[in-house]
Amino acid sequence: MVLYWGLANYFGNGRTPGKLVARTQVLSLTSERMGRWQSVERGLGYGAAVLELGLGFLQFFWDRNRMCAQDRLAETIVIDVRKQQPPIAGVESEEGRY
Repeated sequence: MVLYWGLANYFGNGRTPGKLVARTQVLSLTSERMGRWQSVERGLGYGAAVLELGLGFLQFFWDRNRMCAQDRLAETIVIDVRKQQPPIAGVESEEGRY
């Protein structure tokens, strides 16, 4: 599992198949793209979250920055990529034209 998450995060630059479906992406807080070791650390972080009896995943609900154990360990954040789309010229928004 660590190999899968490590390789998927590294080659997908934070976009695993599950993240593609959820339209989210993992971003590194320390560099422009996910590094090899950082991708493996994030995979190991999933194991750490499970070893804490799932508490590592539940940290999302009370952490100010919505970070889980794997995010803290690998120094990453998860973003919603739908909110990053730049406006398209000529397309109207709810407020009017862009």
